[in-house]
Amino acid sequence: MAVNTKKKRIDIATCWATNRISVMDTLEKYEDSYAIAEEFREWILHIGEKNENLKDSFLNFPKELKELLDQKVND
Repeated sequence: MAVNTKKKRIDIATCWATNRISVMDTLEKYEDSYAIAEEFREWILHIGEKNENLKDSFLNFPKELKELLDQKVND
């Protein structure tokens, strides 16, 4: 997966998380808001930064599984 695609996914997840935190705060669901903030803390704190440490946060499919899925999609 290209770096650009990974960055785009982080941006989308970060936007989702920050919006969800705002909604939870508005609804006074502070425990839920805090949980989301903790889950996405590294990404939220580094919005817009070029940080190589974020790549450690990615969960990648095992190579064999990715190849199998790609093969099934292409059949």
